Amino acid sequence: MGDHGASGFEILEHTADVGVRAWSATLEETFRQSTLGLLDIVGVWQPGEGMREAIAVEGRDLGALLVDWLGEVLYLQDVRDVVITEVHTARVAGGRAHGWVELAERPSTIEGTAVKAITYHQLQVEQVADRWVATVYLDI
Repeated sequence: MGDHGASGFEILEHTADVGVRAWSATLEETFRQSTLGLLDIVGVWQPGEGMREAIAVEGRDLGALLVDWLGEVLYLQDVRDVVITEVHTARVAGGRAHGWVELAERPSTIEGTAVKAITYHQLQVEQVADRWVATVYLDI
């Protein structure tokens, strides 16, 4: 802590991220659950009807694929300034993930936390016993 005179400094610790852990028997549903976690944090998950928008991403491994998938969903939501009413991950295999989201006009205000980026910090996508588990951290 040191002297609190006219000059000095102090190191302040804070966390600028939040994590999502998702799981399911299939990789596709684990990606979907990760997406729902992201949308819940941002405050833009509103199940219902919307306009379908296809998503397809490629990645060198499952972790990169999940980061790119979530990044694409976040980008679409942000650029279109919408809520997301449905998420469907059709297939996750061979370094590719594809599916779709449904978008709808957002209400005047949404309650949530702005997410700046999907990070590679402590990123994991692995098979544990009979299910897939994904852990991803978001920069907020």
